[in-house]
Amino acid sequence: MSNVRIKDLIQEAGDAVSRASYCPKKLALIHTGIAAGANFIVALITYVLGSGIGNPEGLTGMNLQVMLETAQTILQFAVTIASPFWSLGFVAAALQMARRQEVGPRSLLQGFRHWAVVLRMMLLQALMIFAVILLSLQVGRLIYDLTPFSAPLTDLTNQLLEANTTDTEALMALLQAQDQATLMQIFWGMMAFMGLPVLIAVVILSYRLRLADYLIMDNPKMGALLATFGSLRLTKKNCLRLLKLDLHFWWFYGLEALISILCYGDLLLPMLGVDLGMNSTLASFVFYALALACQIGLYAWQKPRIMTSYALFYHDLLPKEPPEETQVEA
Repeated sequence: MSNVRIKDLIQEAGDAVSRASYCPKKLALIHTGIAAGANFIVALITYVLGSGIGNPEGLTGMNLQVMLETAQTILQFAVTIASPFWSLGFVAAALQMARRQEVGPRSLLQGFRHWAVVLRMMLLQALMIFAVILLSLQVGRLIYDLTPFSAPLTDLTNQLLEANTTDTEALMALLQAQDQATLMQIFWGMMAFMGLPVLIAVVILSYRLRLADYLIMDNPKMGALLATFGSLRLTKKNCLRLLKLDLHFWWFYGLEALISILCYGDLLLPMLGVDLGMNSTLASFVFYALALACQIGLYAWQKPRIMTSYALFYHDLLPKEPPEETQVEA
Protein backbone atom coordinates (compact mmCIF):
# COMPACT_ATOMS: atom_id res chain seq x y z
CA MET A 1 0.00 0.00 0.00
CA SER A 2 1.28 3.43 -0.94
CA ASN A 3 1.90 6.07 1.68
CA VAL A 4 1.39 9.03 -0.69
CA ARG A 5 -1.49 11.20 0.49
CA ILE A 6 -4.46 11.82 -1.80
CA LYS A 7 -4.02 15.59 -1.45
CA ASP A 8 -0.43 15.29 -2.60
CA LEU A 9 -1.52 13.29 -5.65
CA ILE A 10 -4.07 15.92 -6.57
CA GLN A 11 -1.56 18.70 -6.11
CA GLU A 12 0.93 16.85 -8.29
CA ALA A 13 -1.78 16.33 -10.90
CA GLY A 14 -2.44 20.06 -11.03
CA ASP A 15 1.26 20.70 -11.53
CA ALA A 16 1.49 18.05 -14.27
CA VAL A 17 -1.49 19.51 -16.11
CA SER A 18 -0.06 23.03 -15.93
CA ARG A 19 3.18 21.78 -17.49
CA ALA A 20 1.59 19.59 -20.19
CA SER A 21 3.10 19.84 -23.67
CA TYR A 22 -0.37 20.34 -25.17
CA CYS A 23 -3.11 22.55 -23.70
CA PRO A 24 -5.14 20.18 -21.46
CA LYS A 25 -8.32 22.25 -21.77
CA LYS A 26 -8.08 22.16 -25.54
CA LEU A 27 -7.53 18.40 -25.39
CA ALA A 28 -10.61 17.99 -23.19
CA LEU A 29 -12.62 20.20 -25.56
CA ILE A 30 -11.63 18.02 -28.51
CA HIS A 31 -12.40 14.81 -26.64
CA THR A 32 -15.72 15.91 -25.15
CA GLY A 33 -16.72 18.03 -28.15
CA ILE A 34 -16.46 15.14 -30.61
CA ALA A 35 -18.48 12.84 -28.34
CA ALA A 36 -21.08 15.55 -27.68
CA GLY A 37 -21.21 16.46 -31.37
CA ALA A 38 -21.96 12.87 -32.37
CA ASN A 39 -24.74 12.66 -29.79
CA PHE A 40 -26.06 16.06 -30.88
CA ILE A 41 -26.31 14.93 -34.50
CA VAL A 42 -28.27 11.84 -33.42
CA ALA A 43 -30.57 14.04 -31.31
CA LEU A 44 -31.02 16.46 -34.23
CA ILE A 45 -32.03 13.66 -36.59
CA THR A 46 -34.40 12.33 -33.92
CA TYR A 47 -35.94 15.80 -33.62
CA VAL A 48 -36.36 16.09 -37.39
CA LEU A 49 -38.07 12.70 -37.50
CA GLY A 50 -40.27 13.49 -34.50
CA SER A 51 -41.35 16.89 -35.80
CA GLY A 52 -42.44 15.48 -39.15
CA ILE A 53 -40.07 17.67 -41.14
CA GLY A 54 -38.67 14.62 -42.89
CA ASN A 55 -42.09 13.11 -43.65
CA PRO A 56 -43.81 15.18 -46.35
CA GLU A 57 -46.27 13.55 -48.70
CA GLY A 58 -45.11 11.78 -51.80
CA LEU A 59 -42.38 9.36 -52.80
CA THR A 60 -39.62 11.91 -52.19
CA GLY A 61 -40.78 12.39 -48.62
CA MET A 62 -40.84 8.64 -48.02
CA ASN A 63 -37.29 8.28 -49.33
CA LEU A 64 -36.12 11.12 -47.10
CA GLN A 65 -37.81 9.51 -44.13
CA VAL A 66 -36.10 6.18 -44.79
CA MET A 67 -32.72 7.89 -45.24
CA LEU A 68 -33.07 9.77 -41.95
CA GLU A 69 -34.15 6.68 -40.05
CA THR A 70 -31.24 4.70 -41.50
CA ALA A 71 -28.77 7.47 -40.63
CA GLN A 72 -30.19 7.65 -37.10
CA THR A 73 -29.82 3.89 -36.58
CA ILE A 74 -26.28 3.76 -37.99
CA LEU A 75 -25.08 6.80 -36.04
CA GLN A 76 -26.64 5.63 -32.78
CA PHE A 77 -25.02 2.22 -33.20
CA ALA A 78 -21.66 3.80 -34.05
CA VAL A 79 -21.78 6.14 -31.03
CA THR A 80 -22.69 3.27 -28.69
CA ILE A 81 -19.88 1.05 -29.98
CA ALA A 82 -17.21 3.77 -30.17
CA SER A 83 -17.86 5.44 -26.79
CA PRO A 84 -15.84 3.02 -24.60
CA PHE A 85 -12.83 3.12 -26.95
CA TRP A 86 -13.04 6.91 -27.21
CA SER A 87 -13.20 7.24 -23.41
CA LEU A 88 -10.02 5.20 -23.04
CA GLY A 89 -8.25 7.71 -25.26
CA PHE A 90 -8.39 10.30 -22.50
CA VAL A 91 -7.11 7.70 -20.04
CA ALA A 92 -4.03 7.32 -22.25
CA ALA A 93 -3.67 11.11 -22.44
CA ALA A 94 -3.96 11.40 -18.64
CA LEU A 95 -1.19 8.83 -18.20
CA GLN A 96 1.06 10.81 -20.52
CA MET A 97 0.34 14.06 -18.68
CA ALA A 98 0.95 12.39 -15.31
CA ARG A 99 4.38 11.20 -16.48
CA ARG A 100 5.26 14.53 -18.13
CA GLN A 101 5.38 12.86 -21.56
CA GLU A 102 4.41 14.31 -24.92
CA VAL A 103 0.63 14.43 -25.29
CA GLY A 104 -1.63 15.60 -28.08
CA PRO A 105 -4.86 14.89 -29.99
CA ARG A 106 -3.38 11.66 -31.37
CA SER A 107 -3.30 10.32 -27.81
CA LEU A 108 -7.10 10.23 -27.88
CA LEU A 109 -7.00 7.49 -30.53
CA GLN A 110 -5.17 4.96 -28.34
CA GLY A 111 -8.39 3.14 -27.46
CA PHE A 112 -9.15 2.54 -31.15
CA ARG A 113 -5.57 1.54 -31.96
CA HIS A 114 -5.79 -1.31 -29.46
CA TRP A 115 -9.48 -2.07 -29.98
CA ALA A 116 -9.09 -5.86 -30.01
CA VAL A 117 -7.48 -6.19 -26.58
CA VAL A 118 -9.78 -3.49 -25.16
CA LEU A 119 -12.83 -5.34 -26.47
CA ARG A 120 -11.64 -8.60 -24.93
CA MET A 121 -11.10 -6.83 -21.61
CA MET A 122 -14.60 -5.32 -21.66
CA LEU A 123 -16.17 -8.69 -22.46
CA LEU A 124 -14.18 -10.39 -19.70
CA GLN A 125 -15.20 -7.77 -17.15
CA ALA A 126 -18.85 -7.96 -18.24
CA LEU A 127 -18.72 -11.73 -17.79
CA MET A 128 -17.21 -11.34 -14.32
CA ILE A 129 -19.87 -8.83 -13.28
CA PHE A 130 -22.62 -11.06 -14.65
CA ALA A 131 -21.25 -14.05 -12.71
CA VAL A 132 -21.05 -11.99 -9.50
CA ILE A 133 -24.66 -10.84 -9.97
CA LEU A 134 -25.90 -14.41 -10.43
CA LEU A 135 -23.91 -15.68 -7.46
CA SER A 136 -25.11 -12.84 -5.23
CA LEU A 137 -28.71 -13.46 -6.26
CA GLN A 138 -28.43 -17.18 -5.51
CA VAL A 139 -26.81 -16.66 -2.13
CA GLY A 140 -29.27 -13.90 -1.24
CA ARG A 141 -32.26 -16.01 -2.29
CA LEU A 142 -30.97 -18.97 -0.24
CA ILE A 143 -30.60 -16.82 2.88
CA TYR A 144 -33.98 -15.18 2.22
CA ASP A 145 -35.73 -18.57 1.99
CA LEU A 146 -34.25 -19.60 5.36
CA THR A 147 -35.62 -16.54 7.17
CA PRO A 148 -39.19 -15.76 8.36
CA PHE A 149 -39.24 -12.80 5.95
CA SER A 150 -39.90 -15.21 3.06
CA ALA A 151 -43.21 -16.45 4.50
CA PRO A 152 -45.43 -13.93 2.59
CA LEU A 153 -43.71 -14.82 -0.71
CA THR A 154 -44.10 -18.54 0.01
CA ASP A 155 -47.85 -18.08 0.69
CA LEU A 156 -48.28 -16.07 -2.52
CA THR A 157 -46.40 -18.68 -4.54
CA ASN A 158 -48.61 -21.45 -3.13
CA GLN A 159 -51.73 -19.48 -4.08
CA LEU A 160 -50.49 -19.05 -7.62
CA LEU A 161 -49.74 -22.78 -7.87
CA GLU A 162 -53.16 -23.69 -6.46
CA ALA A 163 -54.83 -21.46 -9.03
CA ASN A 164 -53.35 -23.81 -11.66
CA THR A 165 -53.94 -21.41 -14.53
CA THR A 166 -51.88 -19.70 -17.17
CA ASP A 167 -54.48 -17.01 -17.83
CA THR A 168 -52.72 -13.67 -17.42
CA GLU A 169 -55.86 -11.82 -16.34
CA ALA A 170 -56.60 -14.41 -13.66
CA LEU A 171 -53.08 -14.22 -12.30
CA MET A 172 -53.18 -10.40 -12.26
CA ALA A 173 -56.52 -10.47 -10.46
CA LEU A 174 -55.01 -12.79 -7.85
CA LEU A 175 -52.07 -10.44 -7.35
CA GLN A 176 -54.34 -7.38 -7.09
CA ALA A 177 -56.40 -9.16 -4.45
CA GLN A 178 -53.39 -9.36 -2.17
CA ASP A 179 -53.02 -6.98 0.73
CA GLN A 180 -50.85 -3.98 -0.14
CA ALA A 181 -48.86 -4.35 3.08
CA THR A 182 -48.07 -7.97 2.19
CA LEU A 183 -46.84 -7.03 -1.29
CA MET A 184 -44.65 -4.30 0.16
CA GLN A 185 -43.25 -6.75 2.72
CA ILE A 186 -42.35 -9.14 -0.11
CA PHE A 187 -40.78 -6.33 -2.13
CA TRP A 188 -38.62 -4.94 0.69
CA GLY A 189 -37.66 -8.43 1.84
CA MET A 190 -36.39 -9.35 -1.63
CA MET A 191 -34.60 -6.00 -1.95
CA ALA A 192 -32.86 -6.46 1.40
CA PHE A 193 -31.75 -10.05 0.83
CA MET A 194 -31.15 -10.01 -2.93
CA GLY A 195 -31.03 -6.47 -4.29
CA LEU A 196 -28.72 -5.02 -1.66
CA PRO A 197 -26.12 -7.85 -1.78
CA VAL A 198 -26.04 -7.59 -5.59
CA LEU A 199 -25.48 -3.84 -5.39
CA ILE A 200 -22.69 -4.19 -2.82
CA ALA A 201 -20.98 -6.99 -4.78
CA VAL A 202 -21.13 -5.06 -8.08
CA VAL A 203 -19.79 -1.87 -6.48
CA ILE A 204 -16.89 -3.72 -4.85
CA LEU A 205 -16.02 -5.56 -8.06
CA SER A 206 -16.25 -2.32 -10.05
CA TYR A 207 -13.74 -0.71 -7.71
CA ARG A 208 -11.44 -3.71 -8.00
CA LEU A 209 -11.54 -3.40 -11.82
CA ARG A 210 -11.13 0.38 -11.99
CA LEU A 211 -7.41 0.32 -12.83
CA ALA A 212 -7.68 -2.20 -15.68
CA ASP A 213 -8.22 0.67 -18.14
CA TYR A 214 -4.95 2.28 -17.06
CA LEU A 215 -3.08 -1.01 -17.25
CA ILE A 216 -4.32 -1.78 -20.75
CA MET A 217 -3.53 1.73 -22.01
CA ASP A 218 -0.15 1.66 -20.30
CA ASN A 219 0.85 -1.69 -21.79
CA PRO A 220 -1.60 -3.10 -24.38
CA LYS A 221 0.64 -6.12 -25.00
CA MET A 222 -0.10 -7.49 -21.53
CA GLY A 223 -3.52 -8.66 -22.71
CA ALA A 224 -7.04 -8.48 -21.31
CA LEU A 225 -6.62 -11.23 -18.71
CA LEU A 226 -3.43 -9.85 -17.19
CA ALA A 227 -4.84 -6.31 -17.17
CA THR A 228 -7.99 -7.43 -15.39
CA PHE A 229 -6.22 -9.50 -12.75
CA GLY A 230 -3.53 -6.83 -12.50
CA SER A 231 -6.23 -4.37 -11.46
CA LEU A 232 -7.46 -6.84 -8.83
CA ARG A 233 -3.92 -7.04 -7.48
CA LEU A 234 -3.29 -3.28 -7.48
CA THR A 235 -6.58 -2.40 -5.82
CA LYS A 236 -6.18 -4.97 -3.06
CA LYS A 237 -6.23 -2.99 0.21
CA ASN A 238 -6.43 0.23 -1.84
CA CYS A 239 -10.16 0.43 -2.59
CA LEU A 240 -10.73 2.76 0.35
CA ARG A 241 -8.02 5.10 -0.94
CA LEU A 242 -9.69 5.07 -4.34
CA LEU A 243 -13.02 5.82 -2.68
CA LYS A 244 -11.37 8.68 -0.81
CA LEU A 245 -10.14 10.07 -4.12
CA ASP A 246 -13.67 9.79 -5.54
CA LEU A 247 -15.10 11.59 -2.52
CA HIS A 248 -12.56 14.39 -2.94
CA PHE A 249 -14.18 15.12 -6.30
CA TRP A 250 -17.73 14.85 -4.99
CA TRP A 251 -18.58 18.29 -6.37
CA PHE A 252 -17.54 17.24 -9.90
CA TYR A 253 -19.74 14.15 -9.84
CA GLY A 254 -22.51 16.25 -8.30
CA LEU A 255 -22.32 18.70 -11.21
CA GLU A 256 -22.39 15.76 -13.62
CA ALA A 257 -25.58 14.55 -11.92
CA LEU A 258 -27.15 18.02 -12.17
CA ILE A 259 -26.29 18.18 -15.87
CA SER A 260 -27.95 14.78 -16.33
CA ILE A 261 -31.05 16.15 -14.58
CA LEU A 262 -30.93 19.25 -16.81
CA CYS A 263 -31.23 16.95 -19.81
CA TYR A 264 -34.75 16.08 -18.60
CA GLY A 265 -35.76 19.67 -17.90
CA ASP A 266 -38.52 19.44 -20.52
CA LEU A 267 -40.20 16.81 -18.32
CA LEU A 268 -39.38 18.17 -14.86
CA LEU A 269 -40.31 21.85 -15.31
CA PRO A 270 -43.89 21.19 -16.50
CA MET A 271 -44.32 18.94 -13.44
CA LEU A 272 -43.44 22.00 -11.33
CA GLY A 273 -46.02 24.11 -13.16
CA VAL A 274 -43.56 25.95 -15.45
CA ASP A 275 -44.86 26.62 -18.96
CA LEU A 276 -42.02 26.26 -21.47
CA GLY A 277 -43.93 27.89 -24.31
CA MET A 278 -42.78 25.35 -26.93
CA ASN A 279 -43.80 21.94 -28.17
CA SER A 280 -42.50 18.90 -26.32
CA THR A 281 -40.14 17.74 -29.11
CA LEU A 282 -38.44 21.12 -29.42
CA ALA A 283 -38.19 21.44 -25.62
CA SER A 284 -36.56 18.01 -25.38
CA PHE A 285 -34.06 18.99 -28.08
CA VAL A 286 -33.27 22.36 -26.45
CA PHE A 287 -32.62 20.91 -22.99
CA TYR A 288 -30.54 18.10 -24.46
CA ALA A 289 -28.38 20.61 -26.34
CA LEU A 290 -28.07 22.76 -23.21
CA ALA A 291 -26.97 19.73 -21.15
CA LEU A 292 -24.33 18.85 -23.75
CA ALA A 293 -22.99 22.41 -23.71
CA CYS A 294 -22.74 22.37 -19.90
CA GLN A 295 -21.00 18.99 -20.01
CA ILE A 296 -18.41 20.27 -22.49
CA GLY A 297 -17.72 23.28 -20.27
CA LEU A 298 -17.41 21.17 -17.10
CA TYR A 299 -15.05 18.66 -18.70
CA ALA A 300 -12.87 21.29 -20.32
CA TRP A 301 -12.61 23.04 -16.95
CA GLN A 302 -11.75 20.11 -14.67
CA LYS A 303 -11.48 16.79 -16.48
CA PRO A 304 -7.72 16.98 -17.25
CA ARG A 305 -6.79 17.54 -13.60
CA ILE A 306 -9.19 14.89 -12.31
CA MET A 307 -8.19 12.22 -14.82
CA THR A 308 -4.51 12.96 -14.22
CA SER A 309 -5.12 12.48 -10.49
CA TYR A 310 -6.45 8.99 -11.16
CA ALA A 311 -3.52 8.30 -13.48
CA LEU A 312 -1.10 9.29 -10.71
CA PHE A 313 -3.03 7.11 -8.28
CA TYR A 314 -2.51 4.17 -10.64
CA HIS A 315 1.14 5.02 -11.24
CA ASP A 316 1.78 5.26 -7.50
CA LEU A 317 0.53 1.68 -6.99
CA LEU A 318 2.78 0.13 -9.62
CA PRO A 319 5.65 -2.00 -8.30
CA LYS A 320 8.73 0.15 -7.91
CA GLU A 321 11.88 -0.98 -9.64
CA PRO A 322 14.71 -1.66 -7.19
CA PRO A 323 17.51 0.88 -7.38
CA GLU A 324 20.61 -0.20 -9.22
CA GLU A 325 23.40 -1.31 -6.93
CA THR A 326 26.47 0.85 -7.18
CA GLN A 327 29.74 -0.95 -7.46
CA VAL A 328 32.34 0.07 -4.94
CA GLU A 329 35.87 -0.02 -6.24
CA ALA A 330 38.36 -1.82 -4.04
